[in-house]
Amino acid sequence: MKKARQDKDEESAADLLKAYVGEDVAGIIRELSQKKGYSEFKLAEAVGKEVNETRNLLYKLYNYNLASFIKKKDNKVGWYIHYWTFHEDRVNAFLLGEKKSRLESLKELVSKESRGSLFSCANACVGVDFDRAFELSFRCPECGELLNQENNPDRVKDWLKEIGELEKDIGFLERQKTAKSAERLTENTRLDELEKEVKKSRK
Repeated sequence: MKKARQDKDEESAADLLKAYVGEDVAGIIRELSQKKGYSEFKLAEAVGKEVNETRNLLYKLYNYNLASFIKKKDNKVGWYIHYWTFHEDRVNAFLLGEKKSRLESLKELVSKESRGSLFSCANACVGVDFDRAFELSFRCPECGELLNQENNPDRVKDWLKEIGELEKDIGFLERQKTAKSAERLTENTRLDELEKEVKKSRK
């Protein structure tokens, strides 16, 4: 298990985020990573996409608070160009938020299933509780099929397995976050001490 955690630690930001942002956005991250103020035109050329499509993918990263941009006017062509930066230091917080949200949802589903109050259609589009099923007139909001009460031990088993994995991932990410905070504190302390030494030398 320790080896698995080490492998996860070594994964690129694009690999870690792919399940949440999609392969197209992950491709943008791979190209944008380690660069600062990267022109959207150069980025579009590098990933082989139209500028508008590239910009839409970048805005997804922006909405996730994983990228930022500055806008500058190009006097030669007369229009504004966006220059983008990917913030790898925000990946940990993003993953923590997503995994905690998924964990909470799964725990709620397990709780409802254990009470025998979960309803779904034959296509298994969604799982809703009795009150929501009643509001929907026991019709699936996705496909319109009839919602039936169910109790699926195999599905609960899968959910519990995923819950266990999520809890381990969250613990790992929390430890990473604590370690990075300690590193920043140590670095700030070192800089403060260095500044004091410089001031002393000037007296």
